[in-house]
Amino acid sequence: MPLEMWRKSKRSLLCLVFFATLAVLPAGCLLTTVRAQDAKKPITHELMWLMKRVGAPAPSPDGRWVVFSVTEPAYDEKDQVSDLWVVPADGSAKPRRLTSTKGGESGIAWNPDSRRVAFSAKREGDEANQIYVINVAEGGEAVRLTSVSTGARSPVWRPDGKALLFSSSVFPNAPDDEANKKIAAERKAQKYRARVYETFPIRRWDKWLEDTQTHLFVQTLEPQGKAKDILAGTNLVRERGFAGRSTDSADELDAVWTPDGASIVFVATTKGNTAAYASVNTHLYRIPATGGEPLQLTNGEDNYASPRFSPDGKRLYCLFEKETGKVYNIDRIAMFSWPTLNEPTIVTNSFDRSVGAYAFTPDSKNIYLLAEDAGHEKLYTVAATGGDVRLVFDMTEGVYTGLRIPDKASSTML
Repeated sequence: MPLEMWRKSKRSLLCLVFFATLAVLPAGCLLTTVRAQDAKKPITHELMWLMKRVGAPAPSPDGRWVVFSVTEPAYDEKDQVSDLWVVPADGSAKPRRLTSTKGGESGIAWNPDSRRVAFSAKREGDEANQIYVINVAEGGEAVRLTSVSTGARSPVWRPDGKALLFSSSVFPNAPDDEANKKIAAERKAQKYRARVYETFPIRRWDKWLEDTQTHLFVQTLEPQGKAKDILAGTNLVRERGFAGRSTDSADELDAVWTPDGASIVFVATTKGNTAAYASVNTHLYRIPATGGEPLQLTNGEDNYASPRFSPDGKRLYCLFEKETGKVYNIDRIAMFSWPTLNEPTIVTNSFDRSVGAYAFTPDSKNIYLLAEDAGHEKLYTVAATGGDVRLVFDMTEGVYTGLRIPDKASSTML
């Protein structure tokens, strides 16, 4: 890992522990910290490790509510608790707990109606993580939406709020969930546990990789709605080097719905098996929501990731990394017209910092972004069509993370 990236990840973790913990609204954490200071007790490993931690904010599209996770660490992993909380964005009321289970929730996604939230979790009776939906406006228990044997993660609502897109790691060449169940059962019945690797990579950090692929599923909210693997059987997933964007824990396809809800844009590579001796570039693809052969939207040796559509649906943006042959290249924001793609315009072409998270103002005229500078991660803004990148305000300590702007609230940023 490059030194700059290591420093950045380490600094972000420390910022999260100190600042996010003190901001967490359940009173126990803040009270413990104040009492420790009043008594002039030294900071211990126990105090640091057991402090509650707040996850990234997820604002509702109308800007009225914010859902976030609160993790209560424990030395024994099975005793750790993580739940979702909701609070008015203007701070006019105390937060309330949405979930109350030991298993954590991830992939928070608001329905466009600003009333329901989808998330991924493994609850009692689940063999793997599934997608649950909870009505934030009315309260009550979360309802499980999916029943996929290989698990479900990273939910994304269709623009009309009537279907969900999600990811799952499936066995290659399995056409449906029944085939995945059969393969899993056969492997469980084997009397040996030897692994044979015929291609690279074989592990991710400290974990051996399974011979599974990340696929995309679509499921409607109808009572008899069934999840469909829209990548199953395509020539793309048959490629020996097919994979998503590599992260510390899994391959991610960074999938998003097109504005009309008829297609999905995602990120993938067909060169994942060459990482031992060559650069692995990812490209943008488009696939109908009903399935079919994906269409590759970008070409060349450059990298494309994190696609986003502008709120007005007229442009497609993504992170763009030009392949220069150097060890470290910066990420810039690229813009395409939609639906007729042209050559990309590099929105941050004159900016000499690597772009992290980015988000649009609801009128689609401006972009806010985070970038590292002088040992801090700062907030910048740029016109959505390109131009000079301006620092929003200066900062002398800490970093900003988890940038979010509600789709319909022009005066709110988190």
